[in-house]
Amino acid sequence: MVETYRPASLSELLSIRAETGAIPFAGGTDLMVRLRRGAGILPAFERPVVFLDLCEQLKGIETSDTDLLIGAAASMSELLDHPAVHPALKRILREIAAPALRNAATLGGNICNASPAADTLPFLYAFDAMLELASVESSRSVAIADFISGPGSTILNADEVLTGIRVPRWNPDIWYFRKVGTRKANALTKISFAGFADKRDGRISRLTLTLGSVFATIVRLHSIEESCNGLYPVEINRILPSLLDEFRG
Repeated sequence: MVETYRPASLSELLSIRAETGAIPFAGGTDLMVRLRRGAGILPAFERPVVFLDLCEQLKGIETSDTDLLIGAAASMSELLDHPAVHPALKRILREIAAPALRNAATLGGNICNASPAADTLPFLYAFDAMLELASVESSRSVAIADFISGPGSTILNADEVLTGIRVPRWNPDIWYFRKVGTRKANALTKISFAGFADKRDGRISRLTLTLGSVFATIVRLHSIEESCNGLYPVEINRILPSLLDEFRG
């Protein structure tokens, strides 16, 4: 039998993590798949499990002039319904799965699963999202690009919990997202792309580009961003093939 906990507060949750190293269980939509062993067989939980559904401090979405703070246990359906969530992220969420799964799945779970095919990660990398981590002894903020170290691997310590995701309040003039899979939703992403840009006097003044499912982690195309910054779109069209060749090399 797997030992389980169901704390009603963040302080209780952090104490459980510190004392037992229990595995956080939010929606379980990624975790149950990753640990499955076959039909009729319980998942292979090697440590106790701590359920997060009663911990209200990990839920909710707060706004400020500078950013959007999303609770790690906020569901994807809640994000879809919130007026402050960027339309690009809503577009991504609609393509992730069926409504029933989005009611259970959480943004924090999608991040901590650390799959390079995770659909929300290209957006979060492009927006330079910061993650709020907490333990009994301390708290810290970490850039999402530094948090995920490889497929299924993060720098989250055994006594820490991801409590929130801080997304800058940026409304780019141009945005684009494309996911390629066997189906539009309910399918593993084969490749994804997210791009966001601001324009000033017809020139690109800020540009962020990310690729998913092409490497061990999400790829941020920094060199292409820098090369295109300050150019007119027609100039970018002319040099983009050579920039992409350089990236592939």
